[in-house]
Amino acid sequence: MVVRYRRGSRTQRTIATDLDDRLADAMGPGSGSHLEQPPSVRRIVSIESNDDGKVGGGGEGGEDKKGENDVPTVVPIVRIDLETTDAPGMKFVLEYVANVLETVHPVLESRDVRVAHYDVECTFGPDGLLVEGECRRVSVTPELADRLLEDDRYGAFELWRDVKRGDRDGETPTALWEPCRSSAAIRTRLE
Repeated sequence: MVVRYRRGSRTQRTIATDLDDRLADAMGPGSGSHLEQPPSVRRIVSIESNDDGKVGGGGEGGEDKKGENDVPTVVPIVRIDLETTDAPGMKFVLEYVANVLETVHPVLESRDVRVAHYDVECTFGPDGLLVEGECRRVSVTPELADRLLEDDRYGAFELWRDVKRGDRDGETPTALWEPCRSSAAIRTRLE
């Protein structure tokens, strides 16, 4: 039995539950995926931003705060347990990242949720009483998720190439195979 505790607003919990259900349908056992359990929304980090695009402050809990110029912005964090003992190849990882984005991005767009970026975390490696597995993430901007959904010729390889390019420039929140991070680290990076 798996028990998940989520803090956040009622809206965030509703969105997280809906995303979990859709991820289970799209990527769960018996859906053509070799995953033993479907990816799940680990948390949705709230960040406050204003109309000029600057992001800062915010919190992981409580109701969404909207001032005159404030627009709620979130960072959805989805975790995939790859159930492998060794580090997976990037092609393998980016195919799962692309599948997660194709499942999650349309739902958030239809609900008019403003997304700063998506963090898709992958866990792998030996995990037991004395050893803890490793957690790495791929962070993707909503613009790349849009392109993945709109352009039939844009797939996992092209996504990998663009995330790798964005990871090098340091001006975008994209990251390729970085260690997983806390909510506070996400908000600090965006300020």
